[in-house]
Amino acid sequence: MGQPPLVAEIEIAASPEDVWAAISDVPSMKKRSPELVVMRTFGKPKVGRRSLNINRRKGFAWPTTARITRWKPPTNDSGNGSFAFHVWPTDVEWSYDLEPTSTGTRVVERRTALPDPSLSVRLTAKWALGGADNHDTELLAGMNATLAALKAEVEPG
Repeated sequence: MGQPPLVAEIEIAASPEDVWAAISDVPSMKKRSPELVVMRTFGKPKVGRRSLNINRRKGFAWPTTARITRWKPPTNDSGNGSFAFHVWPTDVEWSYDLEPTSTGTRVVERRTALPDPSLSVRLTAKWALGGADNHDTELLAGMNATLAALKAEVEPG
């Protein structure tokens, strides 16, 4: 059975457009994420665009590929924005949703796992990552660290 969704959120004192500029700079994601080493898209990011990624946890590194499933810059009428990508072979979706607030932008990061991961994913999680539950605990902490780094990068001052 798949892991439950993970959700982290933060309020950033900056416009949705400024937050989007940082989030949509896909290669810079490695600066904020404790687990991501590289995310390299093949061409300008948009729905359907693929990427090659390298992740690491302690002494273990592994490649993944991803496909962008949602790419919606904030619009003037709503201010909402959204970016999501599906990762293979782990069959998870990572997403970032932006919503304007009275003081800036609320950013929600989600990791949604499919209900039936493959045998190779289950074995990797068990033997290389200390079990899915342990890894999810680290991922949630990493999501909060990622959002804190985004806030520090984007907020003025």
